Amino acid sequence: MGVNRKEKVMYVRKRGNLYQCCLRYKGSRLQKSFHKKSSAIAWGHKTLTELETGSYQDRDKLFSITLRDLLKLYYDHTKDSSRRLKNFTYEIDSMCRLDIAKLPLAQITPVKIAKLKNELAKDNAPATVRKKLLLLGRVFNIGQRELGIPINNNPVKLVSLPRDPEHRDRVLTADEYKRLLHECSKSSLYYLKYIVELAFETICRRGEVLNLSINDCNLNDGTAQLMVTKNNKKRRIGLSVRACEIIRNLPRNIDGSIFPKISISIIDKEFRRAVKRANISNFRFHDIRHSGATFLAESGWSTVELMAQGGWSSAEMVKKYANISAKHLSNKLRSQK
Repeated sequence: MGVNRKEKVMYVRKRGNLYQCCLRYKGSRLQKSFHKKSSAIAWGHKTLTELETGSYQDRDKLFSITLRDLLKLYYDHTKDSSRRLKNFTYEIDSMCRLDIAKLPLAQITPVKIAKLKNELAKDNAPATVRKKLLLLGRVFNIGQRELGIPINNNPVKLVSLPRDPEHRDRVLTADEYKRLLHECSKSSLYYLKYIVELAFETICRRGEVLNLSINDCNLNDGTAQLMVTKNNKKRRIGLSVRACEIIRNLPRNIDGSIFPKISISIIDKEFRRAVKRANISNFRFHDIRHSGATFLAESGWSTVELMAQGGWSSAEMVKKYANISAKHLSNKLRSQK
């Protein structure tokens, strides 16, 4: 059976017990075998139509590429833009070790993703499960859009994700903050206290504080330029008198960084020890950002000012961090009488 056009040819031939449909279209050659001649003809007409409309995708690739292969392709494609390559490598490696990673992409369905979600939930917190599934969703999106993998639908999109955990509202009291600084000053990391103070004074994230360079600071104006941020957008912040004093008095590093380069795990370990010695319960390093934002909010800072300083993109995010106490509200109401 043939199509009498110079730029395209389709014919079916018998090969053993199979019928092979062969296509030639503008220099491209495609062929596929079927048990029935009618199936071969139907595939040929369908494929020709897709070739003419530009919608043809070689779905056979999905049977030869496993999810592990796609994860590795995604890693190679995006690793250069990763700000924490070690963590990123660990996340991809852990995903590659999952049983589902052995399956070809053609067998990855929303049902299997839902099963994976339930398996992960047995040993991980909801936030961790959500993070892993969001990563897997990005892997499918990049594979489809930028790596040329013929993925028609992202199976992760059809699976409900675990709900975001309730935002934390742990804020240090003045006495707790004083005790924390005292214990941090006794740490083997001599600069741990100053990391905590800068995080409180600037309401910056830990990574933003640790990546701050003396060259990014203008101590005369009391400002700083954050070059490394969570959303990869540089932003300018204000520096308090205490923040300027800390930066001015710390010893200089050869590379200009304010704090020496050291493993995050070491800083976390020393911080947890200081929190324990200070007899402070249920407190994490990121809660310093909550405490600093709450202090500024109760000091009269507007939502717009907090957004600019903290790098939040919406007032809703500010509300999650600035946890104004009922006692502060009561004092303000009483002062108006």
